[in-house]
Amino acid sequence: MNTTMSKCFLKLDTRRALKDGTFPVKIAVSYGTNLYLNTDVSVSTDEWNEKERKVEGPRAKRLNDVLSSSLTRVANRVLNLREDGRFSKMTSAQLKKALTALDPDAVEEESTPKPNLLQIARMCLKTKDAESTRSLYALTISKLEAFIPTPEEFYIEDMTKTWLHDFQASIGGKVNTQALHMRNLRHICNFALDEELTDVYPFRKYHIKHEETMKKALPIEKLRAIARLQDLTFFQAEHRDVFLMQFYLRGINLGDLAAMTQENIVDGRIIYRRSKTSRLFSVKLEPEMERIIEAHRGVQHLLAPFDRYKSAKDYLHHLNDSLKALHGKDGKPIEPKLSSNWARHTWATLCADIDIPDPTITLGMGHATAGHKTTAIYIKRDMSKVDEANRKVIDYLWAD
Repeated sequence: MNTTMSKCFLKLDTRRALKDGTFPVKIAVSYGTNLYLNTDVSVSTDEWNEKERKVEGPRAKRLNDVLSSSLTRVANRVLNLREDGRFSKMTSAQLKKALTALDPDAVEEESTPKPNLLQIARMCLKTKDAESTRSLYALTISKLEAFIPTPEEFYIEDMTKTWLHDFQASIGGKVNTQALHMRNLRHICNFALDEELTDVYPFRKYHIKHEETMKKALPIEKLRAIARLQDLTFFQAEHRDVFLMQFYLRGINLGDLAAMTQENIVDGRIIYRRSKTSRLFSVKLEPEMERIIEAHRGVQHLLAPFDRYKSAKDYLHHLNDSLKALHGKDGKPIEPKLSSNWARHTWATLCADIDIPDPTITLGMGHATAGHKTTAIYIKRDMSKVDEANRKVIDYLWAD
């Protein structure tokens, strides 16, 4: 029996036995991954010759004739669909319908054509709420547009392992920059699967390479030096205090801090929802935070700097430049690579330095508590453990 005609072949589906203990024989159609069609034939594993892809034993001739006829019919239909250009433009549901209908000419083409890769990418983009996330996905889409010669004719099913390698190489820049765009593309493919726009998952055998980055955490000596700086200009003091506020709030993202108003302070706590994860955070308002709020109180926002800028992104450049330039008595920068996002790593690292339990650190950062399930139950019952941890870290900073 010819098992290679037009990329169609017979396969014994042993994932689940039927009630009589046999397994169904199916026709696999190469469609990026395989699309499986029923044949109404089922046999035991002893009757199936996997190498020859045919039935053996007393029933062999009759069943192989049935299977051969079905395979030939499907292979011919696949060939016809390829020749008239419809095969690659069909969704798996459309293709399955076309290959199994008694009269293929009677199968009506669905009014909605199969979306190409860029159309799916733009659908995925519309599901993103955060401005920063939308910007990154838009940049990934622009790189896809630049790489694909005819985007309107390129589908997820066309993405091979070699194509993925070539696309990643075309991105240029650092390895982790490439990895970011490849993760976005992988998410787009997952979105297509979830929305049943494809059955193909190109990343099944593709590993996204990335490089380990430097741990962005200030040692306590450098954080103390920054916190104790004197004779700063107004803006230097403001930038330093914004960074400290991020640290006090357990490494809050600058965008979340920028979005805060006085209404985020409720019953002696700062309550907000992290934009990246939508997780709700509640942080006890400590005296050090109150001093910063009083020194830099805003009108529209909790802190005045964010009244002056259209977005946190606009302010971030000034903040990071200022943090890198903060210098000690020797005139040298205390940490020439310092930036806003170091606050989060610094808070977690200093917690570990003073022996705060890992589950408490995990909960304080808003991460899942896998590996510490029993401890996490008690932490969830009593958020004061995280409050106590934060107080200890702040005291550690200001210890003599």
